[in-house]
Amino acid sequence: MDRDDRNQQQALVGTPAAKYRYRYCRRCGRELDAPESRFIGYGPDCDPTRRPRAAAVHQVEQDTLPGT
Repeated sequence: MDRDDRNQQQALVGTPAAKYRYRYCRRCGRELDAPESRFIGYGPDCDPTRRPRAAAVHQVEQDTLPGT
């Protein structure tokens, strides 16, 4: 092995981690501890995929009240 070969850095193979790790919740700003929360960027209370959606607005047909 030549002396120059030992001083050279080996080429990086593969791609680094593609996902950004958040440190704080994107909604409330609290620090995130769980690894899955750090990948999605939301804590368990703020995660929009875990929150129920608002009920759809629907119109009800009804007669007017008498006397109005």
